[in-house]
Amino acid sequence: MEVACVLIPDSALADPVEAGELTEGLLRRLERIGAAVESERAGEAFFALDGLRGIHGGTSAGVLAAARRAAKAEVRIGVAPTRFVAHAAALRETIVPPSEAGDFLAALPVSTLVGRLELPRREAGALIETMRRLGIEALGDLAALSPGRIADRFGPAGLGALRLARGEDAPLHPRHPHEELAANVELPEGAAGGQLEHALKLLVARLLAAPQRKGRTLLGLRLGAVLSGGGSWSVDQGLGRPTASERTLRALLAPRLETLPGPVAALRLRALGLGPPVGDQLELSLRGEEHRKRRLGDAIREVRAAQGGDSLLTIVPLDSASRFPERWAMLTPSPDR
Repeated sequence: MEVACVLIPDSALADPVEAGELTEGLLRRLERIGAAVESERAGEAFFALDGLRGIHGGTSAGVLAAARRAAKAEVRIGVAPTRFVAHAAALRETIVPPSEAGDFLAALPVSTLVGRLELPRREAGALIETMRRLGIEALGDLAALSPGRIADRFGPAGLGALRLARGEDAPLHPRHPHEELAANVELPEGAAGGQLEHALKLLVARLLAAPQRKGRTLLGLRLGAVLSGGGSWSVDQGLGRPTASERTLRALLAPRLETLPGPVAALRLRALGLGPPVGDQLELSLRGEEHRKRRLGDAIREVRAAQGGDSLLTIVPLDSASRFPERWAMLTPSPDR
């Protein structure tokens, strides 16, 4: 088996929120070329080349060319028989054939293990520094030692390092592809206070009205912001139970706005998971106002199905005090109710 590793340069990952956005975008684009991707850290993606050659020219080179085009940015790509070796190959932008993997791995410095062990980075660094003081400079030196000696001196963490040094790695665990459901609102002049509440209302309405939701409920949300002074911010919000209630979502997210570190240039909202359709949720009864809302939601879906997604719009007030009329309100697709 050949494993490809695609790395986003560290220079693009300084901001953790932006790093998450870039990584998610990369994963989705790789999935569109047929790759079953795994990613446990920001800025990296792994996928097996097996099964992709037939749809990309019949060669590994064709698959890698498609992956580079899908990345839509400068990335490093490496190929090797296992995840760990593929990551090291990507740092050097090379392809390591299975017959050469042992020699390639043996020549790598033990510092290559930092960040690849199941340890906090500081603890992994301390482990590697201890190995170096004992004369273990390269992975080949580590691989030559017996498991018993490693276990006595370094414990379970050392045994994990030994397995990687010997080319032993767990199989890939690709994630389940899912359709992106996200909304974005650009805000004028570093909005804050009441403007953010209006923007949140607009954001939730856009997310619920997105056609790719297909009437399904939401399981979790990620609210993010681009700060006017530079940088970004985000927070994950669990929902407790599947819901597509606009009122519920706004009530849960509104308190999060109070934790923003400064004025905002843009707000983002992304669904972290989709649940069953609204109609599949159990309900005891529908009376009065709730029954009216259900009938209104049915009517909205029928009109949208016949006339298109933008056929019904809602006016959302933004900044009534602005001297620019175009900032008083915005139009957004009316959400299903």
